Amino acid sequence: MKAKNVRQILSTNVKYYRFLIGYTQEELAEKCNLSARYMSDIENAKGNISLDTLEIVARQLRVEPHLLLKEQNHSIKLPKRVNMK
Repeated sequence: MKAKNVRQILSTNVKYYRFLIGYTQEELAEKCNLSARYMSDIENAKGNISLDTLEIVARQLRVEPHLLLKEQNHSIKLPKRVNMK
């Protein structure tokens, strides 16, 4: 299995914890005072994220920031796309 880079690990963890608390990308972005596009980039391993932003996102996801950077085996399989209708 190919090793993930930090950006991919962050992406997976943000999606996982967001899913656990039931936020949409848009809701999380709003709570973090970020654009929905930027949150999408983070969750798709495209965006760079500052440490300050990492702390804000972690606070809104109710986890310690280091957990967003730690590779984990999550027990819940995340959906590829969520239908918001």
